[in-house]
Amino acid sequence: MEISTDKKELNILVKKSIKGEIVLPQFQRNFVWARDDIQDLLVSITKGYFIGSFLLIRVDKDNLPFQPRSIAGLNLRGDELKPEWMVLDGQQRLTSLVYVFTAPNINLKGTKYPYRFYLDLKKLSSGNIEEAIWSKRVDYCDEYEEEEYQFENRVIPFTRILGDWEGWCAKYMKWLINRNKNDILTNVVGSVKPGWDKWIKNIREKLIPIIEIPKVKPDNKNDIGEVCAIFEKINSTGVLLSVYDLLTARLYIHDIDLHKLWQESISQHEMLNSISDGKPDYYGVLILRIIALKRGLDVKGSTIINLEPKNLEKDWKTAATYFEKALERIKSTNQDGFGAFQSKWIPYSTMIPVLAALQWNIKMDKRNHKVYEFTKKWYWASVFLERYSGSVESTSYRDYTDMIKLFNDRTSKPEFFNEVDIQITKNPNFTIRNVNRINVIYKGIINLIALNGAKDFIKNDAIEFHDLDDHHIFPKAFLGKMKTKDGKNRYERDQINTVLNKTLIISETNRIISKRSPSSYIKNLIPKEKKIEILQTHFISETAVKKLEKDDYEEFLNERERIIIEKLKEKLI
Repeated sequence: MEISTDKKELNILVKKSIKGEIVLPQFQRNFVWARDDIQDLLVSITKGYFIGSFLLIRVDKDNLPFQPRSIAGLNLRGDELKPEWMVLDGQQRLTSLVYVFTAPNINLKGTKYPYRFYLDLKKLSSGNIEEAIWSKRVDYCDEYEEEEYQFENRVIPFTRILGDWEGWCAKYMKWLINRNKNDILTNVVGSVKPGWDKWIKNIREKLIPIIEIPKVKPDNKNDIGEVCAIFEKINSTGVLLSVYDLLTARLYIHDIDLHKLWQESISQHEMLNSISDGKPDYYGVLILRIIALKRGLDVKGSTIINLEPKNLEKDWKTAATYFEKALERIKSTNQDGFGAFQSKWIPYSTMIPVLAALQWNIKMDKRNHKVYEFTKKWYWASVFLERYSGSVESTSYRDYTDMIKLFNDRTSKPEFFNEVDIQITKNPNFTIRNVNRINVIYKGIINLIALNGAKDFIKNDAIEFHDLDDHHIFPKAFLGKMKTKDGKNRYERDQINTVLNKTLIISETNRIISKRSPSSYIKNLIPKEKKIEILQTHFISETAVKKLEKDDYEEFLNERERIIIEKLKEKLI
């Protein structure tokens, strides 16, 4: 693909955007620049600095490779678009310029208001460019939009610079004459010394480097793929695209709108909407991975970008449904669920596509109860072996294919089943003492606690119904006071923050316990008749309770580790 370079004046690029001749491909992200970003761009332009190149693809308006939309703020209808170029890189800068010169009523990032940009000609003439360019909230701009104020203070809105600078100057000269200030006219026309005209010309006629990709045919998969690859490599000033965006672009010619499918999915599936915050960037890709697995494909980005459009809408809806079913099982505290009752406790979101695809396969092939046992073992093995901490794409495909083989042939044993035996179930030295909060195994243990029906220490109510804190069973402050014979801290931070000393209780209960010793709060706060029952829901056995009552930290950790590992092994057998 031959790429050409050129330079075009800033005002031409903006005017072509306003006319709908320069557009965005639909897969481009929204305008995200803040007021300071725009102001910095204007200062750079006025000073004549390099502001980067724009990457454009030449298009035929009657045979577009990607679905078009207008630059943000212009709101041009489809029939008003006459695309000659599409912007692949430079969207944020070009949209900022359109924003400055057209003043649309759209809010800028970090504010609830549109802003208007102004140029102080007096400060500009003195060379104080940074202070010459400023902006104001639109609801505070009435005075600045009045020509009398502009002429008096030598201030001009940027909206007048692009289209009506000459008209503004003519009115200003007439105003000067009426004010008997003819001696200042030279500053307007620049006939004696370089004046405002030179500065404005430098802004309007600034040459912007253009990298142009030639036209590609919508049905040419290789060229479209190459365009997407070029975009990924060169895009640096905006928001990076995901596989989801690139596939959205490629499906345009097949009348498949992934954005619409996504919106339908989050409106129908509450958990998907909640976990994704309604945004497709990441979770849309996970749904596409389910489709790939269903089709017997790997889940690499290059594979997903090339998913065949046939039946894709149907497959998407099925995948979204099973994504929701997978979430239901992951978040369930039923014994057949996985205990991540809040999204933040999900160990690996990247496991969801595999679980969803397995559940789909189980349903479609009407498999018997044994496959559910295999699936649960796969899940817990993957969490506690931390198998999805790297090489997720290859692990996902291998796991799915290995599990389907196991479903079909019970003698076919996946390799990770051997790994879990070697590293956990048959390993006498397996320990979780060094696990802390940033470790995925920590989340897995919290999930086990939730599945064990954990109840609050004081209220004796299921933790999942309340606002919770990660509670140190032996409070940090209490352990921090413990010293060795030579006066040093007896326990280091990692020893205090081990998962063996952590559980979930209601935030209010955590505040009440505060710095108390375990012997104190067990005696005075936990309902006496329910003490053993409540604490056992947190994998604190009767033996461990006795260690708590003696404030014996080391023996407590030993006993609680024994109980948790015992429960874990039950999930892995």
